[in-house]
Amino acid sequence: MSSTSDKLKGALNEATGSAKQAAGKVIDSPKLEGEGVLQEMKGKGQTALGEAKDAIADALDAAATKAKEVAKNAKDAVHKATE
Repeated sequence: MSSTSDKLKGALNEATGSAKQAAGKVIDSPKLEGEGVLQEMKGKGQTALGEAKDAIADALDAAATKAKEVAKNAKDAVHKATE
């Protein structure tokens, strides 16, 4: 699953969970309220997973960019040394 879909599903579960909690309080249903708490926590976990995936992708992109820069500098140094 992509980071975007994780974050979207997370947001949806957080909102649905909050709504269930509110409905549970209004109709005095501890069961519904508890389900809402669990669903909201599930959503927070999904959102965090999506954010972690984004952070990992950003770190990998930065590492790849740095590796390309180092390789280019090494190639240039070898080229200069053999002139």
